[in-house]
Amino acid sequence: MYCSTDLHISPILPRLPRTVALLLILSLLVRTCHPLAITQPLWLPVVPTPAGRWCVKKVLRHPALSLPRAPLLARLLVRCALLGVLLYVTGWLRRTPLSSGLLLLPVAQTLLRCSLPHRRASKHLRRGEHVLHRLYQLLVLALLIQTLSQLLAPRSAPVTAASSALVVVAWHSPPDEQAEVVIAPGDPTGYQLTLRGTFQLSFDPRDLFERWLLILFLRALRLPGARRSFLTQAQLAEAFGVHLCEVSRWEKQVRTHGWHILSDRYRHQLHSALPLPELSRKILQVWVPAFWLSAWDVRERLIARGVLPERGALSLDSLHKLAHHTGFAQVRQILLERFLLQDGQLVAREHWWLNELLALNERLLTKLENGESISPQELVDVESLRLKSPRKDVDAASPPLAAALQSALFQPSKDTPDQPICCTYCGSDRTAPKSKKPRLKTVVAPLSGQKHQIEVLRHYCHNPDCPYKSFTDFPPGVLPHSPHPLHAHLLAVEVYEVLLSTYRRSARMFAVSTATFYRWVASLSPAATALAAYLGVVRTSGIVGMDDKWVKVCSPSKVPPHGTRRRAVWRYVYFAVDVYSYDILALEIYPQHNDKAVHLLLLELKAKGVYPHIVVTDLDPAYGRMLPKVFPRAVHHECIFHALQNASRQLTEAYGRHYREKNSQAAQLHEAAIRIFRAKTQKTARKRFRNLMDLRQKCVSQTPEVAPFFSSLERHFPKLVNALEHPLIPKTNNATELVIRRFDQHYQSMCGLNSLESARTYLRVFEFVYRLTPFADDNPSPTRGKCPLELAGYDLDALPIAEFFRQLKLPTLSLPGEEVVPMT
Repeated sequence: MYCSTDLHISPILPRLPRTVALLLILSLLVRTCHPLAITQPLWLPVVPTPAGRWCVKKVLRHPALSLPRAPLLARLLVRCALLGVLLYVTGWLRRTPLSSGLLLLPVAQTLLRCSLPHRRASKHLRRGEHVLHRLYQLLVLALLIQTLSQLLAPRSAPVTAASSALVVVAWHSPPDEQAEVVIAPGDPTGYQLTLRGTFQLSFDPRDLFERWLLILFLRALRLPGARRSFLTQAQLAEAFGVHLCEVSRWEKQVRTHGWHILSDRYRHQLHSALPLPELSRKILQVWVPAFWLSAWDVRERLIARGVLPERGALSLDSLHKLAHHTGFAQVRQILLERFLLQDGQLVAREHWWLNELLALNERLLTKLENGESISPQELVDVESLRLKSPRKDVDAASPPLAAALQSALFQPSKDTPDQPICCTYCGSDRTAPKSKKPRLKTVVAPLSGQKHQIEVLRHYCHNPDCPYKSFTDFPPGVLPHSPHPLHAHLLAVEVYEVLLSTYRRSARMFAVSTATFYRWVASLSPAATALAAYLGVVRTSGIVGMDDKWVKVCSPSKVPPHGTRRRAVWRYVYFAVDVYSYDILALEIYPQHNDKAVHLLLLELKAKGVYPHIVVTDLDPAYGRMLPKVFPRAVHHECIFHALQNASRQLTEAYGRHYREKNSQAAQLHEAAIRIFRAKTQKTARKRFRNLMDLRQKCVSQTPEVAPFFSSLERHFPKLVNALEHPLIPKTNNATELVIRRFDQHYQSMCGLNSLESARTYLRVFEFVYRLTPFADDNPSPTRGKCPLELAGYDLDALPIAEFFRQLKLPTLSLPGEEVVPMT
């Protein structure tokens, strides 16, 4: 066996012209198809038969010398010669000596045919002779196809596969002494490798990396039982035009580290700008914890730490290639899409946060409806969403004050002297005195304004779940961390909300600082959540009105301002109000006015257990898109007042101001739109609507600017006409507008809000005060003297805070150093 890189050494038969072999095969095939037929013995003379009477006698002949056997022997010799030539040309005789046994197939068929009598042969023997004949034909066909495929290679690969499928039996061949590998250059950058006797491989390396793989793959080829490779390093180096040492080095590295080392070396050579491994680790140690940094900032930090001597030592392109090479670029891109650095803290982006929150709310609501528990993965998702807006300790009330307010506002007072002392924080009665020596607490009297001291005692809390373990027992109305009693706090909130005052004017009235007064009002913010927990199941009529109000909020410096006010942007407060009880069902502020904000508000209603039957909104298309997704069975009605207001605005844009006095056609359209919704029945309204649509083509042809008037009315008409003849659907959204007007009365005196957190704090305080404040005496009889919670059907007789807001007059207030001034 040997290996050569050209064709100047090969056996004798392959060097013969293949056309001669093909002609020999075709001649033998023709001879097989047309055998020699001998009709009479040519070597016997013809003797005439004399006349007379003759008797027929049986002539005995030897079977081997019978004349009919001569054509069979000639056919046998031709068939054996044809099989021998085909087996040798296709290479079967070189692969296995057992292939010569195929020559016995025509011999067996010929002997079986000669040994049988021609007239009385059995059916089974004749069938066996026919089967052997068919097997011979299939074998000749398979060998002939394989010979033709070798002559027409490499185009005959499918034919070779088809011919090999006709072979029924295959044998494992022992090591072949004549095996060879011929490596011949093909294209300028390609090679064609032929393993004679086994297979043929055509490979076109696209780059150096694939060329290295090909060389090392050929080094791995070995004969059965051989310990060394079939091809030597010198042969491969000569064939591929590389140095012998390079082949040895590549083989050693693959044997030590694996095939992936070739990919790393290739990428390092292709991207020569990649830093060294040690420098790459230092770059990633700086960049990964601070993924928001740019490549320029990372290089500056490396210079500051002394890792790089100057900027020219590392290019920005090298940093970007390192990020892509390690996969950090993809991770960084995902993190930048979700989070941003704001005031030194990692905050989630609004668009990603809203999408994740919507998906999480849908999953949690589905689990709540099915009675399933929250999985650990969902708890992790909730924690990641809490990064959206970090809380500030200044805006939140302290836990002792919040606990004291909740106890004083929502727990009825007990006058029994044997009442046990409960913990201020957890409410447990498993307490014990800590010290018999009392402490002094400074309290400002609410009426006189004079300061005096009272004695209070410290106690232990034996509840294992209590985080504080000890507390101070205060008398009713006295709050921790504040010298002013609870009565002063509630009075401050009432002055601020009911009198529509500001923090500065109210603080001057109570002789405290503005920050102190703000903390008094902010301390009532958790009370809205506590009130919802106290009331329990939300009571509603099933008819909900929804609308929004835009407000100005001071934003971070990175957000461009909306308008002339510095750092002021528009935010949107969404209201969900019960139409018949005027109770606030949902109140939230969102940074954008879009479908996501409406979706979140509807999900908040669903989370509170509110499933409205009818939803009344304005003409905002976001409600029409989101409502079927959350409440598919709810009836959507749009406010008729908003529709007529929008129609009037569109007519003004088409015909100008005072269009009813200037243009008779515009006045006709205006009156026709109003008459549609003054109808008593839907049949009349639909008839008037069709009459108005008949004027569309004429009016648009004369004034094309009036086309939006007809398009808008046609689009919103199905959701406007459903209120006619319906006993429950209101025609307008006046209930929601009343609540917004009450909110706007106080908002107009604020000149905007300081931040998004303070805006949410104010909304909670407004919700708390509004739900408990009774309507005026001049209201209609159903709402006169009752608060929205009482109209919704809640019993507030046992709620202490409800009694305070039910008073019609403010209590007397005593300022420090002045006489008592009654407030009427």
